[in-house]
Amino acid sequence: MNTREIPIAFRCEQATLVGIVHVPENSGTRGVISMVAGGPQYRGGCCRQLVAMARDLAAHGTPVMRFDYRGLGDGGGEYRGFEHTEADFRAAIEAFQREAPSVTEIVLWGGCDAASSILIHGWRLPQVNGMILGNPYARTETTRAAVERAYYWTRFRDPQFWRKVVKLQFNPLGSLPALGKAVWRKFRTAAHAAPGNTPAQDNRPFPDKMLDGLQRFQGHILLVLSGRSLDSKEFLEMVARSDGWQRALARPTVQRVDLSDADQAFSTLDARNDLIDAARSWLDTFPPAN
Repeated sequence: MNTREIPIAFRCEQATLVGIVHVPENSGTRGVISMVAGGPQYRGGCCRQLVAMARDLAAHGTPVMRFDYRGLGDGGGEYRGFEHTEADFRAAIEAFQREAPSVTEIVLWGGCDAASSILIHGWRLPQVNGMILGNPYARTETTRAAVERAYYWTRFRDPQFWRKVVKLQFNPLGSLPALGKAVWRKFRTAAHAAPGNTPAQDNRPFPDKMLDGLQRFQGHILLVLSGRSLDSKEFLEMVARSDGWQRALARPTVQRVDLSDADQAFSTLDARNDLIDAARSWLDTFPPAN
């Protein structure tokens, strides 16, 4: 199906945000808004994942908008963190429906902390009746410690690891990307705690707000988990420790897909295609809003 890709700029409070709207020639009433994850990313997504998904879904009749929220990518304004994006979602939905007026119901898609943000805020947005969540970020000291213990215990029991150490083939520099990611997470946490960034009315830990949003949301959810993602393992560790999470995820409106060979960013071609196939199939099967 022929599609158009329309660059747009729109206002969110005092900031200007940037997005791309993918409009099929025969648009359906259900559209998808892709939210970029935190870190040094933009609306193309890691490994251009958001571009690939948008083009595929639009070619099958689903309008898609991908956008940068405040302080990320080309999004203007101050970076406030994924816990404070409700206004960005509202502005994006309004802009999307201007460009794709056939859209009457919205599905929000995001990975990592974008998935966390969708859980926190999606239930408040009346147009939203679906969520696609990839490897939600739910890190706490407890989950991180449990996952690290399991990882290093497995690593130290692996004879191949010790053979590499003995042969001086183990390169500690390979851990630098993970260290960089940890530093970014620390910076982001500090930014959330800065004066003016944390709303006084809700100082709960963000995983508690995620669960509250999940319990309140009445629409349908596709949860995609990667077998090679530490964030996914931490999320599952949190769920395993919480009856509330287990009950909420056991509802018939929640569908879970496990991609055992995928990493956090679905960075291989096979993983990306599996993710897109799962999203397209799910979008075609869950019922429209009443």
